[in-house]
Amino acid sequence: MRNDPKVVVIGLALGVMGLGVGCGGGGATPTERLWVSTMPKTPREPVTAFLTMRTSEKRYLGAFFQGSMLRGQHDVFEWHDEGKDKARVHFLQDDRRATLRFESCPPDKGFHYCLLVHGDPTGAVRYQSRKRWVVKRPGKRDAAIASVPRIMVDLAEDDDELAAAIDAAVGLDGLGEPEGAAE
Repeated sequence: MRNDPKVVVIGLALGVMGLGVGCGGGGATPTERLWVSTMPKTPREPVTAFLTMRTSEKRYLGAFFQGSMLRGQHDVFEWHDEGKDKARVHFLQDDRRATLRFESCPPDKGFHYCLLVHGDPTGAVRYQSRKRWVVKRPGKRDAAIASVPRIMVDLAEDDDELAAAIDAAVGLDGLGEPEGAAE
């Protein structure tokens, strides 16, 4: 999968590092899971997302992402658990800090978990996730290059709807040619 042109294109288009922690909607915690504000239906549809990654036994890194499959921005942070349903984030670019509070909510059809994030600096409040959207612990070097787009591509292997959104954004076949270019 590392040589998959979709990973390269999505990674370049959205290059985002990721992490998070806390309590969760319906039994899921904010840590080590991809959370999205909505499931994008087209490549241009905006989405806000965050994910979390444990880089060591006591350290988490993460990012909030805002944008579409074609353009976006991220804000990388270090995550500090503050006990039940709370976390403190330290944004590494500009040394800003924020306190987040989490509350579970009923998920929409097609999702398994819902999480209200109070204090989210992106302005988004409601995020949802699916059972299979678990972010595995990366190797030491992989944590530095981990991204929301790369994680989305990895998770799309088991999620047809997410795969369709990524395929529409990339528009590439397995050889890296635009679809229909060889015809």
